Formats: sequence, structure tokens, C-alpha cells
Amino acid sequence: MYTEQLKELVLISSSAGSRSDYVQGGGGNTSVKLDDNLMAVKASGFMLKDISQNEGFVVVNYKNIKEHNEQINITKSCDFEKESSEYMQASVVPIKGLKPLRPSVEAGFHSILRKYVIHTHSVYANIICCSEEGRDLVDKIFNKKNYGTVWIPYVNPGFSLMLLMQKEVSRHVEEHGHSPSVIFMENHGLVVTADTASDCIELHEEVNAHIRSFFNITERYPFSGIEAACDGSYISKSEYLKEYFKGREITHAFFDDNILYPDQLVYMNGNVSVNGTESKLNINTVTGKIHYKTNEKEALTIEEILTSFVYVLENIQRNGLKLKAINNKGADFVRNWESEKYRKSLLYGKKECL
Repeated sequence: MYTEQLKELVLISSSAGSRSDYVQGGGGNTSVKLDDNLMAVKASGFMLKDISQNEGFVVVNYKNIKEHNEQINITKSCDFEKESSEYMQASVVPIKGLKPLRPSVEAGFHSILRKYVIHTHSVYANIICCSEEGRDLVDKIFNKKNYGTVWIPYVNPGFSLMLLMQKEVSRHVEEHGHSPSVIFMENHGLVVTADTASDCIELHEEVNAHIRSFFNITERYPFSGIEAACDGSYISKSEYLKEYFKGREITHAFFDDNILYPDQLVYMNGNVSVNGTESKLNINTVTGKIHYKTNEKEALTIEEILTSFVYVLENIQRNGLKLKAINNKGADFVRNWESEKYRKSLLYGKKECL
């Protein structure tokens, strides 16, 4: 059942998940609407590149989710985040042979978009989304493109993001007579949506290509890679990161003062030591060496997040833009959010020495 749609879910997931300039670790998500009621959406914490026709996604009743969210009375006293998460989980439809996983926390906004959705944390989009000039840049780059583009100011991920997305998508439909195809989320990433899988993939590539062209980005995205040490820890193989941190005068505050997007908080901040040796991420600014004291999966995830962080930061500075960071209140929400603690817990496992 739904064999062709699930093949297309794998296709759109691998198109984005195979590139660390588009997604890092378990970030990003995809979905496909199977019929008028059901939607297959990436499972929370699962890596896009690992999705198959039998694993890595959850089937939910998106029609119920959409209708439920449209009827929410935000004036009532309620823990909307908890209620929304519980309703999402209750909307999961058991499928024989499919593991009972948790749907992506962003399944709510997937429910209101077109048949196919790709959401990534593209470093190119985040040059825009993590700058004060972001909204104006979107208008400047895409004003002559017939995509239907929406800008979403930063709000807490999860329920608040879904609510604002719902509002802005509805506004776009009222003003233009059709739903948007391209959505930029401040301090978060990019969403594209289309009626066919091939159009969705092509649109995602086009949007990123337009941004690279605007900023005159011609060099290849930096390599991310790690190698095992015999004590079960891991060493970065990235010359890009080594060159960036070698001789750089930074402290731990460098990361806390420049929080670009939620995944930076989830996977990296709080785990950083500058010229120390006992954290999950240890940066030696004398040699540029980066040492990870955790399991292989988490080490590679942190490596990819760190690379994206440095790359976005450098390109914002190179283009004379002003950095837009997540404020303390927003950061505290992410740090204490149960959904992100769950997603991060999926990285923990037995350490290996290759």
C-alpha cells in the first residue's frame, strides 16, 4: 500500500539528506501526503539519508491534525506545546511492519502545505535567515521569481512555529490566491513544497542555487569527517575547521553569543570546551585540533553542526551583513524543550574504535 508515494518520500529525503550543506545530523524533515487523510512524515531524530520504504518515517492523520490546529483557542489556559505534541502522537496511524516512532515536531506545519514537503537547514538559506537583513534579502533575490515566497520571523519551534506558519500561509493564500511554494524561517532554515516529488526536489535545488549565485559562492562546501582514536573518542579530519580555529582568540562565550539556530543548541552548545579536554566538543585554538569525546554518531553530528555554524557565520561577515542570533529567551526554550531532549537522546549509543 502506498508503495509509489513511499518511494518518492525516500527520493526527496535522500536528495537533501545526502548533503551536509543542506542538513546536519538528524536535522530537517520531509513528508508526502498519501491520500486525503494520511501523511508519511520523517520520524523525530531520524536522519533523512537513512529513510527507507520501511523505516525512518511515521504515518499520521494529517487531516485531523490540520483541523485540530485550526480550531485551537489560544486564549484558554493550556500548555499548548504539550497538548500539541500529545495530539500529534495520538494521530499516528499504526502500519504493519513499521516501527512505532515519534513524528517530527514539525509535522503540524507539514499538514497545511502541498503534497510534497522538503525542510532543510541549508547553509545557503541560513546566510539569509541568520542575518538582520534576511527579509529584505529574500525580497531582493526572489522578487522576480514566481515561487510564492513567505518569510517567517523567529518563534519557538513546535507549536508556536506551526501557529505562525498557519497564519502566514493563510495570509499568502488570501493575498495571492494560491499557497506559497518557498518559505524562509528566520534562524531556522528553508521549506519548499510542491505537487510532485520531482518539482519539490528541483525547487529546493533552484532556491539554493539562486542564493549561491547572489552571494557569488563558487567554492565547494567544506568537508566534514571524523576518524576514531583508540580510546573510543574521535578527531575531526576537517582542514576547514582546523584553519578557522587555529590561532583564533575565542572563549566559550563565542558560541553562546552567536546562537544561529535551534540545532546548534541541541547538539553543540553546552558541550563545548575551548582549550579543554573533557567536553564532547574540545577545540584547541593553538593547533586547531578538534577532539570529540562521545560516540561516533554524535561526534559526526556535532562536526556537521560546527561546520555549518562556522560557514554561515563567515559568509554573513564576508558579505557585510549583520548577524541575527536567537535571544536568551528563545535559547532557554530550546534547551528545556522535551521534544529536543528526546531527539538528542537518539544519538547516544555504544562508543566504537574503528
